Amino acid sequence: MITTDSATDPETNNVIHVEVLVPVDVPEAERAKFEQAMVSFMFGADRVREELRADLAAAGVDFNHLATLSQHPRIGVCPSPGALEFLPSDHLVDVCKRNGIDLTAGGSVTVSFDYTAYGDNHRATDSLEVNLALPGAVHRNVTEPDDATADIVRALFGDCQLAAPAQAYLRAHGVNLTDVAARNVERLGGPDAPFTSRVSPQVHRFLAEKGFNLEQFGQFSVNRTDELLLTDPPTDPPGWSKTTCC
Repeated sequence: MITTDSATDPETNNVIHVEVLVPVDVPEAERAKFEQAMVSFMFGADRVREELRADLAAAGVDFNHLATLSQHPRIGVCPSPGALEFLPSDHLVDVCKRNGIDLTAGGSVTVSFDYTAYGDNHRATDSLEVNLALPGAVHRNVTEPDDATADIVRALFGDCQLAAPAQAYLRAHGVNLTDVAARNVERLGGPDAPFTSRVSPQVHRFLAEKGFNLEQFGQFSVNRTDELLLTDPPTDPPGWSKTTCC
């Protein structure tokens, strides 16, 4: 594992920083709860929405068991309980190896929230915008926005798919989620509404009450930026941090 102290080389450390540009107005007194809900959404595991429970039960699917299979697996070899699993692609492994970054040493991801990113006349309308700061060596050697940066985004936030065990469980029951969703359009809230969610209905409702509709902002717009490169430890603690294990 690594730490972000003054002796850590910012060029080769394993710290990734995510800055969330908050597209809604959140009262200061409620920001801590909002940030926890946002983190649950961003790093949560995709699972089938509660609205499909009855239809799946009719097909013999145990909804609670399906939810268990959809969770992030525990990392048996990681010494940090509840760590976020970071699974790099072969391309990302190669980039890091060439730049002296040891992914097997673990690392961390930090998250902060910018509530002043948008003026009164502008709000993001169709995606959640985030700035992504990579270790210096990776940042300088990644030139295409769709290569290692995209790999890092997928490793951090997933690919909007159910976990493999959950998919296998549904296949064993002959269930096609697209067909199930088509039969439950009204329950889901419309033909364009997703049939999976990363958060509980309670968290979903809380975010919606704050103006953050998960169906509206469910896609991430990720920008890689020089301005956030962490050359020194942040003077203020970030809103959230998580250990990563490979």
